[in-house]
Amino acid sequence: MAESRRVALVTGAGKGIGFSIAERLQHEGYALGFATHSDDDESRQAFEKLTDGPAEWVWGDLADPEVPQRLVRQVAEKFGRLDVLVNNAGLSTAKPVLELTAEDFDRTFAVDVRAAFLASQEAARVMGNAGGVIVNITSVHEHVPRPGFSIYAAAKAALGMLTRGLAIELAPNIRVVAVAPGVIATERNVEADELGSMVPLGRPGEPGEVAELVAWVVSDSARYVTGTSILIDGGMAQQVVDRPAG
Repeated sequence: MAESRRVALVTGAGKGIGFSIAERLQHEGYALGFATHSDDDESRQAFEKLTDGPAEWVWGDLADPEVPQRLVRQVAEKFGRLDVLVNNAGLSTAKPVLELTAEDFDRTFAVDVRAAFLASQEAARVMGNAGGVIVNITSVHEHVPRPGFSIYAAAKAALGMLTRGLAIELAPNIRVVAVAPGVIATERNVEADELGSMVPLGRPGEPGEVAELVAWVVSDSARYVTGTSILIDGGMAQQVVDRPAG
């Protein structure tokens, strides 16, 4: 059944930044596509925490090239439209460069770059002339390297450039923006507190702060913003973090 309200799909929505974005967009009035890697109990519990409006839970391994388009189609068919896609899902591959494997490279790029590209393609087809917004969650390491993050940073940089290319080709109806978080205190980022002292603002960020920025980016208040990467990093990009990741 078609919904008159706006519709957003968030990948990697089960925890951390993704869950905060999903929760915030639902609070902003969006019908929500809540995409996770699998239909496990943890993801189910996260989905059941959403109480602010209609939501559809979809899942699949984004390393599978058939999955990104399917997730977009499922949500669009459920709600009759798609206005926002947030490509948040990603892998934080952290190893010394000489320990990285071809499999590490392929899977990181498959999830962090290819899946975002394929989902964006399908979202653009669904949005059509009605328009919409695509947000790619990259990283401060889209802009600055860090030891142990050679493949991760390269993938995020590729996603940043993809953002710019899509913005040009999908204009004027669809805006495409990258949001680049720095150190954010999530379940996955166990070193956030330790790194907080290395951030000029003196602390790690919170998932809700990234969600607030995404909510602004997809709003009409940001209607003249496209093709750029917005850092939300407490100033981290202004200095090099030389402590190895991993």
